[in-house]
Amino acid sequence: MPKSIDMKRFEQLKTTGELPSPRGVALAIIRLTRSGDVSMAELARVIRGDPAFVGRLIKAANGVVAENRRAVVSVQEALMVLGLPAVRALALGFSLLSNYRKGGCAGFDYTRFWASSLVMALSMQALTQRVRVLPADEAFCLGLLARIGELALATLHPPEFARVLGEVQGAPGRRQVELEKDRFAMDHCELGAAMLTDWGVPAVLASAVLHFEQPEASGLAEGSREAGLVRCLALSRAIAQICLAPEVEHARLMTATVRQARVLGIARDEFVTMCERVGGEWGEWGRLLQIETETVPRFGELSEAGAEAPAGPATAVTDDDAGRQGERMRVLVVEPDEGRRARLRLELEAAALRVFETRSVGDAIEAAMDVQPQLMLMDWGAHAGGQALIRALRETRLGRNIYILAMLPSDDEVLMAQASEAGADDVLSHPLRSRVLAVRLRAGKRMVALQEELERDREELRRFAAELSISNRRLQEAAMTDSLTGFPNRRYAIERMQTEWSAAERHGRPLSAMIIDVDGFKLINDTHGHDVGDMALRQCADALRAVVRAHDVICRTGGDEFLVICPDTDLVAALICAERLRGATDALSIDTGGPQLRLTISIGVATREALMADMDALIKCADQAAYQAKRLGRNRVAVLQNGGKAA
Repeated sequence: MPKSIDMKRFEQLKTTGELPSPRGVALAIIRLTRSGDVSMAELARVIRGDPAFVGRLIKAANGVVAENRRAVVSVQEALMVLGLPAVRALALGFSLLSNYRKGGCAGFDYTRFWASSLVMALSMQALTQRVRVLPADEAFCLGLLARIGELALATLHPPEFARVLGEVQGAPGRRQVELEKDRFAMDHCELGAAMLTDWGVPAVLASAVLHFEQPEASGLAEGSREAGLVRCLALSRAIAQICLAPEVEHARLMTATVRQARVLGIARDEFVTMCERVGGEWGEWGRLLQIETETVPRFGELSEAGAEAPAGPATAVTDDDAGRQGERMRVLVVEPDEGRRARLRLELEAAALRVFETRSVGDAIEAAMDVQPQLMLMDWGAHAGGQALIRALRETRLGRNIYILAMLPSDDEVLMAQASEAGADDVLSHPLRSRVLAVRLRAGKRMVALQEELERDREELRRFAAELSISNRRLQEAAMTDSLTGFPNRRYAIERMQTEWSAAERHGRPLSAMIIDVDGFKLINDTHGHDVGDMALRQCADALRAVVRAHDVICRTGGDEFLVICPDTDLVAALICAERLRGATDALSIDTGGPQLRLTISIGVATREALMADMDALIKCADQAAYQAKRLGRNRVAVLQNGGKAA
């Protein structure tokens, strides 16, 4: 049965006042961002009060911008890149890190906890950039806070939680969550999810924290966004375990972790590259946050070691030529007879193959998943499972590419037909003859080489398609941006307005719009030239950007005209915002390097009404109100609805 959050039990714990919670500037940020009326400038001012958070915020923003984009260097830019939800979560995570580096739970390793959480944050950011189940900035925060329930238990119940950890260490087979449930009536996953919910983190992220340590019991629909998040979080935890495990455990852990990555559709080489990047970033972030990190494992070598690790009770690696291992094809021998295995090993080593062995058909699938062989020689006659094994392998993505040689007890045509129908690529019959085996192996190696060449070509095409997709996205972004002001352009404005109109119509939410017209802009161009006019427009745009609310969207739709889209905003709130925009521009002194100029704006405000047919009607109403503001003397806000009351 899927787990659920016991919020009643959480409220009881919350009343103790001992739960970890944000403090200082972080608390101010969280409170401020809960207000729908906060401006970017106001938020930036609060953030600048904590220089350490400023550095962390800018680094986080640079972690998600495109490679060819200019680096983020200011708080305001970082806010625009990350958005309010991510900034709130980052403030929360970094505040907890700063204030809970130590504690009274003797059995809880606080340093290791934060080092692991940091790996999870970076891994989640990298994974979600590949899997696309969550924006990278939100993923970073989710990874950082995923295990916050453990910190909470260590804070609330130091001696009892230390005893739980001691019991788990003494009996590794016991589940920590079960012991916690018995002792505290709530395990750390439930407590962490409840804390995130209480802090206003989206429900889908809290659900991922609730389920990621037991994904098999989550009850989430396979292929859903929620299930993808849980898998990503579980995989990020596995990467963190490798980074913090003793070196002797690395290869074993890497084998299982690569298998988890494969479930998410991430190939071994791509995953190894991602892990190496995460490891490098771990050290950088560790220095920034003053978290003690460890030597980063050599993930590439671990990947190879994992592929060569024993796969079953009788599996053995027999190639001692370490210098040539990377060049040799892998072959898995499935043969119960020890004498035959020994002979095959000699023959296969002579053919320059890396040999892996397993005795039984029952262990062969698991061995194949671990070894990922290019060739397989399997006994057909000793067990009845040969046919089922080949069919099972052919149903997997990995198994479809293995070149399988079935070793038959005799030249029986019926057995040959059965092996071929099951999916074997070729057959051999006992007793095996060296020359016949050599011929079959040469044919198999040739086919494997052709398959690998084809896969390389496909990978090159995929890489080219990915690069083309990135280029297209960058071109699309450029096509949607006004180069002079940096605001979205008219094309973006229309698309975004349509999206917000549909959402407001579907959910019955308010939606308002403003048309802003710069007063006397033509006179500035005619008198001082277009260079000065451009200068004036840029500074006007900066003034508007500084005071516009964080969730509003301001676009340049014409030469001196702007459209402001205000989701979830009624007419009264829109008029207040409009007056703030007008006041900011009225107070602006345009610095041209020569004459000092002043600008004013006229603003028309309109809100969605039931009788409006579409978004064009809303924009037209706002445009008519802007014309009214001009007619009444400029430098003012006008509205035609609600009796024509203007601010």
